[in-house]
Amino acid sequence: MAHDVFVSYSVKDKTTADAICAALEANGIRVWIAPRDVMPGSDWGESIIEAIEQSKVMLLVFSANSNASPQIKREIERSVNKGVTVVPFRIDDILPSKTLEYFISTQHWLDAFTPPLEKHLDSLVSILHSIFTKQEGKVVAPRLKSPPPEEGEAPVHPAPPVAPPDKTITLRVPKWKVLMVLFGVLIGAALAGGVVWWLVYKGPTTQTTAAKKLVPPDGTSTEEAAREYYQKGKTAQDVDEKIELFTKAIELNPKPGYYYIQRGRAYLNKQEYNKALVDLDKAVESIPNSFAVYNLRGLVYDRLDRQAQAMTEFNKAISLNPAYAEAYSNRGFVFYENKEYDKALQDYDKAIALDPKLANAYNNRGFLYAAQGKVEQALKDYNQAISVDPKLRDAYINRGNLYLRQKKYDAALIDFNKALPLGWRHAVTYNARGKVFAAKGDFEWARNDFNQAISLNPNYGKAYKNRGMVYTETGEDEKALNDFTKAIFLNTDLAETYELRGKLYKKRGDDERARHDLDKAKALK
Repeated sequence: MAHDVFVSYSVKDKTTADAICAALEANGIRVWIAPRDVMPGSDWGESIIEAIEQSKVMLLVFSANSNASPQIKREIERSVNKGVTVVPFRIDDILPSKTLEYFISTQHWLDAFTPPLEKHLDSLVSILHSIFTKQEGKVVAPRLKSPPPEEGEAPVHPAPPVAPPDKTITLRVPKWKVLMVLFGVLIGAALAGGVVWWLVYKGPTTQTTAAKKLVPPDGTSTEEAAREYYQKGKTAQDVDEKIELFTKAIELNPKPGYYYIQRGRAYLNKQEYNKALVDLDKAVESIPNSFAVYNLRGLVYDRLDRQAQAMTEFNKAISLNPAYAEAYSNRGFVFYENKEYDKALQDYDKAIALDPKLANAYNNRGFLYAAQGKVEQALKDYNQAISVDPKLRDAYINRGNLYLRQKKYDAALIDFNKALPLGWRHAVTYNARGKVFAAKGDFEWARNDFNQAISLNPNYGKAYKNRGMVYTETGEDEKALNDFTKAIFLNTDLAETYELRGKLYKKRGDDERARHDLDKAKALK
């Protein structure tokens, strides 16, 4: 078969459908989803029918939107008639309409309406693999029951004899024995209560109450428990889980500076920069010669647009370890931001010479080449970055943007779809993919992505500007004006945004405001 899963969804749920698609494909499941997989020039309805027929499973993204969609009903009916298994993935807490209820059952129903979505995607992948296994005729042995006995063989664990129904069995115990047992229970409870009271109020006071709760009941020491939480935090995949585990380690033992380093790194990845800075400052106090801490603190300062302080931190890291490739790569990006391109290139080259497997250095250098119009060199570096680290989200985004500028929309879309599962909450990815849809004229899809970008980052000026351009194309001038005004307030691409708003004012006959904006745009260019 050409693919494993056909994704049926309402266009209003496209963001969720794309996230599901990306997660399935990241786990080796072949997905067919419209409009991505509708071949240019082909008949839409014919493509849908052929895709359903060639699928092992139809995945229904079930919501209030899909529940009311005639198109979804037709797709479900076609799947049932063709014998394709339907798996409803319920993202809204509603029941199916009578029409859909007739076709779908709850055999493989998966509720996913409690956020976050990510925690339900692993279950979905497992369910699909289980269905594929059964479809291929493989028998999976049950886990919770022993295999049935062979014919003529007695069960391994025979059932206990059952008393005849017309008899009653009564256990008689002397009253004095009952009283003795009750008295013993009371004495034991009093002793246990005394031990608990002593441990809580008279025991050692060197630990905080929170720390006592964190110590495992097997008698593990505070320091050992802290190390356990620290190690679990290092291997955890979710950033919130990392922060929680590192916090527990710090509460139990606040001395090791590297606990603060790891939590600071997690806060940095979560874009909580001020919290990251607090942790990294504490780490510097504990480990004043740690080049890794200065490098991380430099990244935080850079994210806070404090490039001078970032440069100081990266210089310090390099002075402590002149062979630290990552610091050269990060300092190179600060040189790039300051338009010192020759120095940036020198740092990127140095980083790659020190560590040929440093994917981010290739990505940064590719970004520099792209800005200089050196497309082939940029593409080569992005490819190398992805080859070294297939999970480097920024490299997919940068390469996708390069394809977008070359009007290679399908290639750009593939890269942005690959970037999505590497960071569901990354507004930049949605904004970039929205630009592809807008360039292809798929304005509804584009608006959905810009909406998602803005919901993830309400201060993302570029997403407002881009959504305003879509509203202009669809004739929603008032909404477009609001978005352009918001983008200008956020100081985003001012010359272009003033020009866009000025043209819109002119179209509406507001000549005075149009002249003001167009003059402003001209002055800024």
